[in-house]
This record gives sequence, structure tokens and C-alpha cells, in this order.
Amino acid sequence: MLFTFLIVLIILFIIGMPVAFAMGFTSVFLMWLDGGIQYANATQRLMGGINSFVILAIPLFLLAGKLLSVGGIANRIFMFCRVCVGFLPGGLGHVNVTSSVLFSGMSGTAISDAAGLGPVVIKGMKDGGYDKGFASAVTAASSTIGPIIPPSLPLVIYGVAAGASVGALFLAGILPGIIMAIAMMMLVAYYAKKNNYPREARPTFPLFFQALKGAFLPLLTPIIIIGGIYQGVFTPTEAAVFAVLYALFLSMVVYRELSFKDLIAVLRETARDSAIIGLIVSMSTLFGNVIMRQRIPMEILDFFTASVDSAFVMLLILNLFLLLVGAFMETIAAITILVPIMLPIMQTFNIDPVHFGIIMVFNLMIGLLTPPFGMLLFVVSKIGDIDVVQLLKHVFPFLLVLIAVLLIITFFPSLVLWLPSIGS
Repeated sequence: MLFTFLIVLIILFIIGMPVAFAMGFTSVFLMWLDGGIQYANATQRLMGGINSFVILAIPLFLLAGKLLSVGGIANRIFMFCRVCVGFLPGGLGHVNVTSSVLFSGMSGTAISDAAGLGPVVIKGMKDGGYDKGFASAVTAASSTIGPIIPPSLPLVIYGVAAGASVGALFLAGILPGIIMAIAMMMLVAYYAKKNNYPREARPTFPLFFQALKGAFLPLLTPIIIIGGIYQGVFTPTEAAVFAVLYALFLSMVVYRELSFKDLIAVLRETARDSAIIGLIVSMSTLFGNVIMRQRIPMEILDFFTASVDSAFVMLLILNLFLLLVGAFMETIAAITILVPIMLPIMQTFNIDPVHFGIIMVFNLMIGLLTPPFGMLLFVVSKIGDIDVVQLLKHVFPFLLVLIAVLLIITFFPSLVLWLPSIGS
């Protein structure tokens, strides 16, 4: 049955069937082979997959991220970071990375980070004397921080699929995200010294105060969201509601850079994206139920337990596998398909599901920078007006840095689990 499952799914992907329908068709086909299609059970599973309070956080965080992307927030974040770290060697490269760190606390996805912040930071770096290849590479690489530092849409999806605490996952992503930023800034400093990139003048206090005043309200967003979840004031879903209301307040009332026409366009785009994600989550619930009934995860588990007896080796294998998957499959699809299969493996090798959630999302973020289907490469190449192959050459050193950070958080789980343990 495992062989049949893989063949059917791969064929459907090759012919271009959308992920949700491919999972649905494979599920129904396996049910038919097992003695007949149980329509009532299938319908119940499909509805049950999205009948969840936690799932409501998905469209809400999507909406909040889009509102902040078009509401004049990106430029204020960039100007604040420019004052804070622009005087370092390779100043605007550091500004790019730190802007992504701050913006990631609002957007929740790598693509939103790149699309919302990318035009601002790439233009700023070009105007500041940096070549477009380096500017685009820093932008693409730093955008991967978005889904690691909370709030994070992929972590919400993983939490639902794995039955893990979304709040714990959010806290777990903070330190790895900071380590990512520090590692990238070290690489930026190296290239700044090598290529003699310019740096900004040291800011005066009035200039710093002016920049802080402009960015202060947006900077409160991640603090309130994470602080509220940590203190038990609201759940992740309730935090998403607050994020939407706060984003609307900033964009339409305080800064007045979001018109009613823009709002309608954002709502329409959010509804479309949410429907796609909802369909994938719904189909993945049926998919997970069917493959569990067919004992497919158990067959995979038996294979690994027969040849692997170390959690250390198992984590290495899973990392290599996920890096490969990330290069070919969209993030949410990969999470919804693979988590039901990998759960028994995690349980057998006593791998913490929160720890593995960060590892999985991290791997899939690296996949966004990896050909042939690295979505960030295509998005940033368009923004930076640079050929994808040329961009990839500049991105490659950042890929090596990200893989090094991945290995650190994989084999030092305390870096991931320390904050959740405090918050529990």
C-alpha cells in the first residue's frame, strides 16, 4: 500500500494537479482499494479539519500581515533600523536584516516579508551604493526569518497538524530567529569589509528619537502579541484578532495610508488565500486519517527503526529529507502532507514536537531559497530586477549560513525549548 500511495501522489503532482485535490484524490483512491469509499466518514473528516478555533488564526494573521504590508509600516521600520544599525560596516545590509526581524513580528510569512519590505530595502541599498545582487540576496535570505519569529503562519499550520501548542511554537521560534539574524549580519559584515561597502553616519539623538517616534506603534505589535500569549491574556487566535484590529487602526487611522479601496482589495486577496489554505488543511485531515488507517506511517517507521537506532542520526536524515522536500514543494502543502507521516517517528525517537516544528519550518524556509521552485528567488528577482540564476549565486553563501544555524538548533534543542519551558 505504501508503494501505491507514493506512486499515485507523485503522478498527480507531475501532471500538475493542485495539492489539495491531489491529497483528496489519493485519499479516496486508497479508501476504494481498501474496500469502498466511506462517504459519511470522508465528509466528517473534511469538515472536522477546518472546524477548529485555532484554524481561525490563519486568515486573521494573513489579513494582519497584508494590512501592515500596504499601510506604510515597512518604510517606518526601515528608517528606524537605518538609524539603529546603519553606522555598522555594511550598514544598509544590517538594516535589511534587522528590518526583517522586526517586520517578521507582524507579517507571519516569508513571501509577505519579501513583498512588503523588499521594495523599500532593495531600493534603499541600491541608492546607498550597494550592488543589486547583494541587496537582493540579503533581502531574500532575511525574509526566511519571517515564519520563524512569531507570529508565524507555518507554525500555526504545524501546530494544528501535529497537535502541538501554537503558543509554545511561537515562543520556541524567537531565539532561533535571533540566531539567524546574527549569523546573517556576520556574513554581511564580512562582505562589507571585503567589498568596502559604505556605512551610515552615526545618528544623533534627535534623529534616533524621530525614527523611534515613527516606528514606535508598529514595534508594539509583536510585543503585544507575544506578551499577551505568554501572559495568558489571549490565545493565539485571539492574538490574531487583535493584530488585525491594531493593523487597521495604524493603517487607516494613525497613518492614513490605507484607503477603503485598498482595504477591499486586501480583504479579497486574504479571502482567496485563506480559501486555498483552508482547502489544503481540510483535505490533509482526510489524508492523514486514511494513511493512518492504511498503516503507511507505521511501514515507514518500521523501515527507519530497523536501520536507525539514534535520535541524532534520525534528525540528520529528517533534515536532509526536508531540505529536499522544501526545494520542490510549497511550505503549507509539505507540512500538511508530512506531519501525519512523521509523527510516529518523532514519538518513537522521543523528539519533542515543538522542537521538530521549528526544525521543519526552518528546513522549508531554506527550500524557498533553493531551486528549482524556490519561491523567494522568483519574488525577490522581480523586485530587485535581477536574473534568478544571478541572484542564486549571491544567495548561496547565505544558504550555507542558514544550514549551519539549522544544525545548531537541531542538535542543541535547549535553544528552541528554553522559552517555551519558561512560559509553561
